[in-house]
Amino acid sequence: MLDQMRRSTKSGFSYILVGLLIVVFAVFFGAPADGCRPSGSRALMASVDGTDIYTEDVNVIYNRYYGANRSTTLDDIYYEQQATALKAVLAIYLLADRAEDAGLRVSDEEFAEYITDGSRNVEFLSSYGRTGQFDGPFYERYVKFGLSVPLQRYEAFKRRELLARKYLAMLDMQVAVSPAEVEELHELRNTRINLEFVKFSQETLAGALDLSDEAIAEFVANNSARIATYFEEKRSEFETDERVRVRRIYITKPAEAAEDADALARYEQAKTRVTEQGEDFAAVATELSEDYARSQGGLMDWTTPENLDGAIATAIEGAEVGEVREVETDFARMLVKVEEREEAGVPALSEVQNEIAATLLREDLVDQRGAQMAQRLHARAQADNSSLEDALSAIQAEVAAEDEGSDEPGTEAALWNSLSVETTGMFNKEGQQIPAMFRAQLAGMNFGRSWNEIPKLGQDTKLLTESFNLTEDNALLPRVARVDSSLAVIRLTEREDAGELEADARTELSSELRAEKVSEFLGPWRFLFVNPLESAGHYVNAALEEGLENGTIKLYEKSSPAAEKVRDMITGDDPLADLVGAAN
Repeated sequence: MLDQMRRSTKSGFSYILVGLLIVVFAVFFGAPADGCRPSGSRALMASVDGTDIYTEDVNVIYNRYYGANRSTTLDDIYYEQQATALKAVLAIYLLADRAEDAGLRVSDEEFAEYITDGSRNVEFLSSYGRTGQFDGPFYERYVKFGLSVPLQRYEAFKRRELLARKYLAMLDMQVAVSPAEVEELHELRNTRINLEFVKFSQETLAGALDLSDEAIAEFVANNSARIATYFEEKRSEFETDERVRVRRIYITKPAEAAEDADALARYEQAKTRVTEQGEDFAAVATELSEDYARSQGGLMDWTTPENLDGAIATAIEGAEVGEVREVETDFARMLVKVEEREEAGVPALSEVQNEIAATLLREDLVDQRGAQMAQRLHARAQADNSSLEDALSAIQAEVAAEDEGSDEPGTEAALWNSLSVETTGMFNKEGQQIPAMFRAQLAGMNFGRSWNEIPKLGQDTKLLTESFNLTEDNALLPRVARVDSSLAVIRLTEREDAGELEADARTELSSELRAEKVSEFLGPWRFLFVNPLESAGHYVNAALEEGLENGTIKLYEKSSPAAEKVRDMITGDDPLADLVGAAN
């Protein structure tokens, strides 16, 4: 079909140019893919609805895309690259079949225009010379020698590709956005509220509780089984590392030999007094040691052996309490006495039962008192129809007066005074303040809160919906909320409604929604024909999986290792996918 067009562009200069280009291609891009394979190894790799796909069909994408980055040996990287290209070819043939089923066709005129347009035919992007015009001789030889594909086979493949493009373009055109969807996004994005709240968290209330020894002892007496259960469940948290506490006499080694002789004499004196004459180690350290611990009689802080100087840790390994060891480093001579030692392990329950009792008692008091206090604040704000600041101040004043006659003066007031009113700041339901159509491209980057998160309160879809239903006349949330294990009294303090949607804004939102729908449904489908590593989109991936399941796609793993790998790619089990990225 293109013979006449190609012949009309032939010239002596074109042949010379083509020859030079082929030499350049060979130098910079290496031999075509089949040059890496055993001689005569044209392999049947797959079929789509009875149409066989051979190595040369895959070469169209493989040689164009991988170029100089292709693997030069028949290894996992080579077959992974080939499988990536094969997956794209399978998608193209599958979509082309669906296009024909939908009544789409490609005319000769359409095809000729597609082939000769270097801006659409991806093999020839910027490859038709300075003028950008179609060059017949270059075209023929590039396909044959550059892509390693017979011309007739190449043109058959490109017809399927054009059909696939037309089919996806048809699906793209069918994606629509309703007026209701536009209004919903407008409301979601432009309705904003600010909430005030008082949070009754364990951290806040527990800090205001001062538990008496009597209360803890009573709890231990009445809750022995509960304390034992807690100890067993949290046993690992009570495990302790080996710890040691040492005293040392530290004598610095001077650089000069004469001075070092004096230092050595002082060290020997200290050793004699401690180990032979039995003088008190602390007293000798206070007199002779030269380090920071001298004023404490050489006593150092509790630590684990791992945190000690390596030479000291090695010297005291296995030493009993009270035993003295000698240590020498490049900078000092030391006498080190093991003062105390604690072995690693879990303490007896009796040693930690008071600590556990205090924790459990505090939790009980916080949960019980927190619920009572939250209900009291909520009832006061509702009765007075006041802000939470006013309601909290009123209760604090009342409690201060009540507390004067209490058996435990100050406790109740301390609990109420530990509370404060916070605000969320203005926020909307959408969450991230970036256009929705860009979110997929920015996946994994933290640009703001989750869509169902209330600032400073946490994630709660039901609470978020209830909060946006609050109005100036009904500002107080009708219940005490529980968010992230904390109770909270919540009240609307400010609201901005979305208002009327202008025509220009409506058009912009409609375009954004449509782009997002197309991205979710079809993915960046135009790149499917340029970059085989691009995400093919939900529709294409689902079509490939369905094709494997119903037998429309057949893979010939026995004759092609790449066919086996592409099965893993389509089904989602792709253990060697990283190799492709590394090769690129």
